[in-house]
Amino acid sequence: MEFAIIDCNEFPMNPGKGRGLGFIQALAGWEIGTDYDFVRYDVIWSRRRDLEGCLGLILSGSIFDLALPDDRFDRTLYQKMIPVYELLRDFHGPALGICFGHQLMALADEFDPDRSEFGQLRVRNMTVPQNRHTVISIRMNRPLRFLEQRELWVQFNHKQEVVLNDGLLRFYEIIAGSESCPVQIMQHKSRDWFGVQFHPEIGKESQAGEISRHDTAVEDGKTLLQAFVRFCLR
Repeated sequence: MEFAIIDCNEFPMNPGKGRGLGFIQALAGWEIGTDYDFVRYDVIWSRRRDLEGCLGLILSGSIFDLALPDDRFDRTLYQKMIPVYELLRDFHGPALGICFGHQLMALADEFDPDRSEFGQLRVRNMTVPQNRHTVISIRMNRPLRFLEQRELWVQFNHKQEVVLNDGLLRFYEIIAGSESCPVQIMQHKSRDWFGVQFHPEIGKESQAGEISRHDTAVEDGKTLLQAFVRFCLR
C-alpha cells in the first residue's frame, strides 16, 4: 500500500457509490487494495504498521461536526479522532485533508488528548452554510506546493469552516479563499500538510450533475488528487 485514504465517516465509505466511488474514479491509474486502501479512523491502531509504511495520507470528509451548534468544542468527537491525530503526529510523509479532514488538520498542531477547548486554531459553524453541492471557481493567490494549476472549479458540501486567525497563520499559509469561506486551501509552513475545504472526489454519480461546470469540477478534482499522489510518490 503506497498511500491510504483515512475514512473519517461515521459509517464506512462504500467503494461502489458516493464519495467512495468518487475517490476510485478520481484516482484512476492506481488500484484500490494494492496501491491504496480505505482505512477507517477507528481501526488505525490495528493498521499502524501498514500506515507508517505509506508515502502519503488523505483524510476524508465526514458528516461529523467538530463544533456544536453553539460553536463549543465537541470534545467527544475529538476523542474519537485521537487515532488520526496520533498518526499525523508520527507520520513523516505528505498529508491532504478534505473538508472535515481539512478541519482536523487545522487543529493538528495543537493536538493534546486532554484538550477541552479549541485554543487558537478553531473550527466554527458557518453563518451562511454552503448550499448542497455548490460548484464555484476559486483562484489561488500563491502556488500550492504540489500543483501547477492556479484556478480550480470545485464542489462544496459543508456547514463548518476553519477560522482564519493569527493562531492558524502561525502554522499555515492560506493559498485560496472565497467570499463566504476565507480558508478554502491551506498548506503548512514546515510540513507537507495540505487542507482543502471542498471535495475533489466528486464522482460521476454526484447529485450535482445538473449544475453548470460540474464536469469541469470533476476533472479539476481528479487533477488535484492525482497531483497530490504523485507528490507523495516522487
